Amino acid sequence: MLEQNFFRRQKSFFIILLLFLAATCASVLPAFEPTISRQTRTNFSEAVGKSLATAAEALDKTFIKLVKALDATDNIAITTNSHFYDSNIRRYFISISGNVLFGGRTPITLKKSSYVLSGNSEISFDVTITDIKNIADGITFSFNGAIVVSMDRLAYQMMQTIPHLAASGAMAPAFELLGDFLNKLNIGILSEAISETFRRFSTVAITKTTTELLSAAGKNRHLGKLIRESCKNGTILDFLTLSIIKSASISLVSVGGATMGSTIGSLVAPGPGSVVGAYIGSQVATLIAKTAVYRLTEEMPMKMHIKRMINSYHILQDNKADAAARATFNRSMSKITKKINHELDSEKFKLFESFLKEVDELAPEERMAMVPLLKSLQYILNFKVTNDGDWYYARQYFQLKMRVEKWGMQAQIPFSTDPKILQNYK
Repeated sequence: MLEQNFFRRQKSFFIILLLFLAATCASVLPAFEPTISRQTRTNFSEAVGKSLATAAEALDKTFIKLVKALDATDNIAITTNSHFYDSNIRRYFISISGNVLFGGRTPITLKKSSYVLSGNSEISFDVTITDIKNIADGITFSFNGAIVVSMDRLAYQMMQTIPHLAASGAMAPAFELLGDFLNKLNIGILSEAISETFRRFSTVAITKTTTELLSAAGKNRHLGKLIRESCKNGTILDFLTLSIIKSASISLVSVGGATMGSTIGSLVAPGPGSVVGAYIGSQVATLIAKTAVYRLTEEMPMKMHIKRMINSYHILQDNKADAAARATFNRSMSKITKKINHELDSEKFKLFESFLKEVDELAPEERMAMVPLLKSLQYILNFKVTNDGDWYYARQYFQLKMRVEKWGMQAQIPFSTDPKILQNYK
């Protein structure tokens, strides 16, 4: 169950946990829902497809560098379990896990529980936070998660949003700009700022850092105004922003940028950063607004579990040894199975029918992730029909059979022609 009131108060803290895992991806997160159709995906020219693959390669290299840089800090341990680009569905996947020491002053009192952070847009993420403990130096917690970037949808939204890309009306320049930004991104500045944020965040630290930066900015009034606004807000995200400026270690007198986003972008990736950075700054608030926080011990919506299964399935296709992805897949499958089975025991079929509708709306490559769950439901219904002889269960059994045939998945989920089932259905 979504912790609505808890989420409204604590959202910025949970976002920073996500940002240090996905800082590179968050750099290009759009504010819009996906609008690019599957048909558009299949009609990309070979040249655009190559540009997309090049951008995905740059994203992979940059993300791995960031993970290694963060792991080298004294308060963040992070491991890459899997990372790859699937050119068939044009998505980049990365699975990570690790531990964090938060030595600053937390803006909230964390309960000793586990949480799931989830977002679903051009960048889909699913991060589980567990083992939250209070210690003398702060708090520690473990995490594991998956981040999936729909590269074509990402570039499509960039093309629509960034003025000179929109004017060109072509997708290849969007991929090229994205690749150029990622290749020039200063991982050292980014990782140092993230580590510093986890080590020192507090109201006092924000005030002290702001004073130092205002002194360094001198007569740069525009930058001074942006810095003061960040100090006034005082969120952990603002402290990360100030830490990036401080970590840049350059004279701030001549630093320019219409917004804080473009200013940060020019510092971490000179050249393309000033353009992409402005885009970043306008989207971070949307990232926060669209992130859902769930208690892991509570019931999450079925749609959420389906998404977790799909992402884990794709990761496991590339790396069967990814234990975190395997655990996530099995947990979500078990949750859906148990809930549907419980409803079936009460001779209710609403959740079962809702599940079939959800699967029907998936892309063909996504439905393959549902095969083990569909087979489990098939077995449950088959057992109830053959043992109870109940026509209502037989009806659901054949509804499932018809859907499987519609999806062309008979080879993966063969159905029995047992006379008992046919008789009960009739």
